[in-house]
Amino acid sequence: MKKNYTNTALAIIFTLIAVFSFASGNAQTVKQDAKGNYIAVKSVHDSTGAKQTGKTYTDAKGIVYPVMISKNGKLFVTRISKTGNKYNQYLKLN
Repeated sequence: MKKNYTNTALAIIFTLIAVFSFASGNAQTVKQDAKGNYIAVKSVHDSTGAKQTGKTYTDAKGIVYPVMISKNGKLFVTRISKTGNKYNQYLKLN
């Protein structure tokens, strides 16, 4: 049962993010793939120099995160803790 609440909460959060991003003047240009997912047309840069790779990471709970690459070439995903703090989880390839 807990998984259903998590999926519902995530759907609501993503819907709110989409509504606020479309309502703002700085809308992101996106395209839709064959599965109906939205993909950024232009890569996103932040002050740290990180870029989106266009790939995704799915954790053990089934949550999908966009994979970023740092200016040093390390792969990571940005996660949010239960208290609302953002942090980067670096991915180690085998």
